Amino acid sequence: MKKIALLTLACLPAFCMAQQVLPIPVNYSEKGVEEKVTLRGEEKIITGVTQPSLTVYLPTAEKNTGTAVILCPGGAMRMLSWTNDVEKMAKLLNDRGIAAIGLKYRLNNAPMQMGGVMPEMVDVTGFQKFPKANANPMPSAEGDAANMRAVDDARAAVRMVREHAAEWNVNPEKVGLLGFSAGGGVALGEVICAQSGEMPNFLVTVYGPSLMDVNVPQNAPDLLIMTRAEHPNVAAGCLDLFLEWKKAGKNAELHMYGDGKGPFGLNERKGLNTTDTWSDDLLNWLEARSFIPQTTNFITVEDGGTGPYKAVLDRSAEAPDFTLYHPANLDYAVQKEGALPLVVFSPGGCSFTSKHFENYLTEIASHGYMVVSVGTFDELSDEQIRSLGMTDTEYLVQAINVMEKLNADPKSAFYQKVDMKQVASMGQSCGGGQALTAAVDPRVTTTVALNSGFSRLKPPFPVDEPGSKRPAGGPIGGYAQKVSEGGTYGKEFGGTMTQADLVKLHAPVVYLIGGPTDVAYPNAKENYELINHIPVAMCNLPVGHGATYDQQHGGAFAVITLKWLDWQMKGKTEESQFFLNEAYQKEKYSDWTVVHKNFK
Repeated sequence: MKKIALLTLACLPAFCMAQQVLPIPVNYSEKGVEEKVTLRGEEKIITGVTQPSLTVYLPTAEKNTGTAVILCPGGAMRMLSWTNDVEKMAKLLNDRGIAAIGLKYRLNNAPMQMGGVMPEMVDVTGFQKFPKANANPMPSAEGDAANMRAVDDARAAVRMVREHAAEWNVNPEKVGLLGFSAGGGVALGEVICAQSGEMPNFLVTVYGPSLMDVNVPQNAPDLLIMTRAEHPNVAAGCLDLFLEWKKAGKNAELHMYGDGKGPFGLNERKGLNTTDTWSDDLLNWLEARSFIPQTTNFITVEDGGTGPYKAVLDRSAEAPDFTLYHPANLDYAVQKEGALPLVVFSPGGCSFTSKHFENYLTEIASHGYMVVSVGTFDELSDEQIRSLGMTDTEYLVQAINVMEKLNADPKSAFYQKVDMKQVASMGQSCGGGQALTAAVDPRVTTTVALNSGFSRLKPPFPVDEPGSKRPAGGPIGGYAQKVSEGGTYGKEFGGTMTQADLVKLHAPVVYLIGGPTDVAYPNAKENYELINHIPVAMCNLPVGHGATYDQQHGGAFAVITLKWLDWQMKGKTEESQFFLNEAYQKEKYSDWTVVHKNFK
């Protein structure tokens, strides 16, 4: 299909710039009708449409989710409200990584006097008061014919988006229709009349249509209806449409807002009416159906890190005992990197929160890693953190188990996005002892011990019930609640292993230590000297036990951690120079002292 080059007139400067305009081939075009574009304030109004087309607005590659929404603007089939229903919506959708396709469909250009009489408005305060009514304000043969032409344009739009899916980086199984007012009727009509390859994957209608007695197709998609109770006839028809979808055994959701009047705008100020949150409700609905990544629990730390993928802190309900740090757009990161290596992390103090490590962990995630930290993430005081009790090593092992399960679950947001063949066990101080203890797990391919190391003897302060002070006595499901329960990995402060157990480690280990003033320095030094069967490195920067984790982007410790992970987990051999090339290390990182052994 022939494409038209970029048209710069498709958007007002304040909104979103279209990348492409494509004509929709039609067999019928009215004669003697002139298409016009006029401005009503900032609102662009299009009338007299006889040649339908698609206007394409694509998100940036980094944000792209693969989902596309065809926008059917409203205007009573007599005009198209282009600014509010297309340009502003395109910006909103593009910001969330959704391709927006504005549909300029053919209109009813017949003289207004040819229409019928507006049906009586109805009270919508009770089910018994929802009569069957034709809400078309101008019912006529000409109007019905125009409606069907618009529906045909929408059918062609779905086909064309799928035809251009590869070019626009769209998943053909994530193409939806969203219609406003009369455009909602066009979108619904498309679903009712859809033939092979024309059925969208989801349907959204906003304050329209008022169609009743519809025949719901057997393959009808999930439906979201959004309107106001005080929108007479429209509200009645929307309720009836919802019930028809449910009676057909199809998934439908209805938001009947109780306040506000007029069209749904994209208000910057929210809270004046409950309707103001309609766009948030729309995005949440798309999240819940996995058309776009869930962001409800996302927190952006600093600027999302310095890596190629802006990262977020994710309090995902799929991993309730953990805090996840990962690229905000997982699909994009996986597209560029392949499945992401897994890093499991236990915080210092064996505390049940990754607070104070968020800069460091976000920086790692921004370079293309899935980081799973033990514990929750909340703005807690030190006293509140202590009241949660201390973690145990089995949390780290459970972190691997959880991600292994989610990675294999087609319903999970993390499905096939984690490389379970590349697993790093990491932790700081007390958590570093747990990381070394968990490293005996055969799935662990490398270990990073931060300001930590096994002592000669078993730690003198075992905790009988590490989880006893945490809610529900420990991880959900009763996992690892008591030391007396035994287990492969142990459940005591910093792990139950001693220096004599270092022979159980099977994969490369690096110790990152804060110099001679670091309380962990003696143990780490002795650990290094005792390990003779696997590759090991010890790197010292004289900053003390607290290191640089709370500095911007995790400071120097994040830089060196990434060098190790990139080398060991991504095969970037150039990063090995810091650890193996003394001349390079002295020239580039003279503040550090590095020793290594057992590398081939």
